[in-house]
Amino acid sequence: MTNFRFSLQKYNGSKTRFHCLNCGKKEFVKYIDLENNEYVDDYVGRCNRIEHCGYHFKPKQFFESKREQIPYFTSKVIKQIPKETSYIDENQLLESMYSDCNSSNLYRFFAKYFEEEDVKKVFRKYLVGVSNKWGNATIFWQVDQQMKVRAGKIMQYNSETGNRDKKKFFWIKNQSENTEMRQVFFGLHLINYFKNYKIGIVESEKTAMLCDLFFDEKIIWLASGGMEGINETKLKDLEGREVILFPDLSTNNSKNSAYKSWKTKAETLGKRLIMNIKINNYLELFSCSSDKENQLDLGDFIINQIQNIQTN
Repeated sequence: MTNFRFSLQKYNGSKTRFHCLNCGKKEFVKYIDLENNEYVDDYVGRCNRIEHCGYHFKPKQFFESKREQIPYFTSKVIKQIPKETSYIDENQLLESMYSDCNSSNLYRFFAKYFEEEDVKKVFRKYLVGVSNKWGNATIFWQVDQQMKVRAGKIMQYNSETGNRDKKKFFWIKNQSENTEMRQVFFGLHLINYFKNYKIGIVESEKTAMLCDLFFDEKIIWLASGGMEGINETKLKDLEGREVILFPDLSTNNSKNSAYKSWKTKAETLGKRLIMNIKINNYLELFSCSSDKENQLDLGDFIINQIQNIQTN
């Protein structure tokens, strides 16, 4: 089997991410030459800030600029020993769960807009925990259909505004070298309990929970964890179900809008997996320029609507 010679470096901690030459953020991934396991060059790679930055300089462009003709496939035998999926002891999840004396900032924010008993239920339903890493932070556990814990994402929120502190982010995962973390959609553990429900996918875990609290429709809300969080592997878990994507808004000058990106994925992956994947355009139709500039999502629209009701 012929393999591509160049590959984006797999994530293995902050040491595998660099400052982007275009935007300056530490979100740059370099291409590796699999012939020698070295970087092609310091500026050959892709910025993960696809929507805002969009920098992507490919090995082909690099060698063409140097007027060098090289093979882009390698005959080198690349031994890829598949690793087993890593799991976390479920006791970690159980110990993190909400209690009357242990609640997160995000919980307190939700309780400002919904009945507290309903907030308790949704936190338990989605198996969302509390972390003291930064004081009252939130743990979004990823649990698969077999109820095995894959990973935990710790994030910090402001209890008054509900805004996320983007500097405070940490993965809880199995550190064994013989296993590999394989993510699933946040909320995946719920789909077997609601077999006749449609599947709604948003980017943010917080938004998935807000949708569950706000809407009465028979939809199980899942979260991709980001614009790039939808892929073939994750979607295979949803085979046989009707799936609706609800992308966030993007600014008018975005390099790659969330709506266009998810629309393309809905079409290509839907055909490949023979799945009924639709895309909802509500935000695109009913948003104003400031909504797009602030990159609001469905959760923001929900909170805005509740605030309008409370003030009128």
